[in-house]
Amino acid sequence: MSIFEILKHKISYEDLIIGIGIGEKKNQNIRIITTALNFSLKNDVWIYLFGEKNAIGEIKSYQLNNSPHQSKIKLISSIEPEKEMITYLINNKINSIVRGSFKSSNFLKLLKDSLKVKNIYRLALLETANGEQFFYGPVGIDECNTFKNKQIFIEKSLKIFRYFEIKPKISILSGGRIGDLGRNKLIDKTINDAENLVKYFNSQEPNIEIFHDQILIENSIKNGANLILAPNGISGNLIYRTLIHLGNGKSYGAFYLDTKYPIIDTSRVAPENELNGAFFLASSISAVEK
Repeated sequence: MSIFEILKHKISYEDLIIGIGIGEKKNQNIRIITTALNFSLKNDVWIYLFGEKNAIGEIKSYQLNNSPHQSKIKLISSIEPEKEMITYLINNKINSIVRGSFKSSNFLKLLKDSLKVKNIYRLALLETANGEQFFYGPVGIDECNTFKNKQIFIEKSLKIFRYFEIKPKISILSGGRIGDLGRNKLIDKTINDAENLVKYFNSQEPNIEIFHDQILIENSIKNGANLILAPNGISGNLIYRTLIHLGNGKSYGAFYLDTKYPIIDTSRVAPENELNGAFFLASSISAVEK
């Protein structure tokens, strides 16, 4: 059974309300409302769409007036839609939220301020062109750039694995092979971080598998890793973009880890399969919080 199917088996759709952000790009907003309508119909879920007045007006005139299954879609217009959606979540008016096409920088800042957290960690669910699925991080350029942040990321990720009863098999990547030590200080740091992460988690979590695959990301997949950690935020973002935008891979969205609220991330230009996956992730993490 794939990771995505395992997550879907944990979902309880009863009285579930999911919020999603609507941004500036009309074509993407139309893709979001179309996916939301289909997901709501198939799964009997309420979906609230948050956006500025003009964006909400565009999708309403384009899609909702002629839709036979609009009864569980609610459009919420706001001067500050990102803040409005987060407030709805904190006040328990909705069960979970998906960033959708909100700008990442503004959304992340509001999240940090609202939840009073310093660092944000996102755990993406990805799939190769050949259908191998795995959790992955970091996906943000400013995430997991220190040993401590990498350690925290893995510890928070393990909570997801425990809930879904998935045995972790973790691959740590670095900027070179062991034999490359001494060539460059930055490369040395990523190699040493990876080696020390393996030692730390072998001593703290004896029931998990964790190994250092060096720079050989292809071995992560060959070894059946279900969590892959990139060397730092920049390389992590580049690997993500290469797989999804150039390599015919898929993304199903990303969990915001341990925020106390069910929050899912997507690319601002997410295709239909990623939006649909994000709605499923939002539904599954709502079950975690319950």
